[in-house]
Amino acid sequence: MAVIEVQVVFDFLCAWCYIGKRNLDRAISLYQKTYPGGRSDTFAITWSPYYLEYNKAPHSVDKAELAETRLAHLTPKQRAALTLHMNRAGRAAGINFIWGGKIGPDTREAHRLVRLGSTKSSEIRDVIVEGLLDAYQAREQDISERGVLRAVAVKAGMDGAEVDAWLDSDADADVVDEEARENKKIFGGSGVPAFVVQGVNRLDGVQDPMDLVEVFIKVREGQ
Repeated sequence: MAVIEVQVVFDFLCAWCYIGKRNLDRAISLYQKTYPGGRSDTFAITWSPYYLEYNKAPHSVDKAELAETRLAHLTPKQRAALTLHMNRAGRAAGINFIWGGKIGPDTREAHRLVRLGSTKSSEIRDVIVEGLLDAYQAREQDISERGVLRAVAVKAGMDGAEVDAWLDSDADADVVDEEARENKKIFGGSGVPAFVVQGVNRLDGVQDPMDLVEVFIKVREGQ
């Protein structure tokens, strides 16, 4: 049995990160189904924060309002083509993107919630990651809102009172901020998502599941 470590550098605001997460899930499943003895291997996933900081306001704003500013350099035809491209890429990964809703001033609390989930189990943590991505990218929910964060965590199997206590505190806030700053230094040039397999094999951007599988096999075979 081998342990394959995968660091995923991401932010919840990144639609490509959601696609990247789904492709990683698919790659792990393919590896475990097709590689000899792969079912006995373990994947140790680390979800590592990156702050995209799209919204510079100290409060939540409509995504549509922010898009007018961020995509002002594109013509209406180019924006329609971009939306079509993203929708197609999303559907290929089993995601139905919905572009409405609000965007909060930061994703610190969402990333902090992932750290709380990590103290319970990798399964709970991964359900929280998927739930927050789904809430923001496909359900028009503002993941800077406490109620949204709490609902995702409770649905993942966490105790509501413990989640409330965590959100009331600043536990691990400095740790998350520092990690996000370091990731911005390392991955700022290429952006997110980024995958680092076994600490040395770096893959930037959304990866085809088979490309990830090939890296897993190289790591497994000591290449």
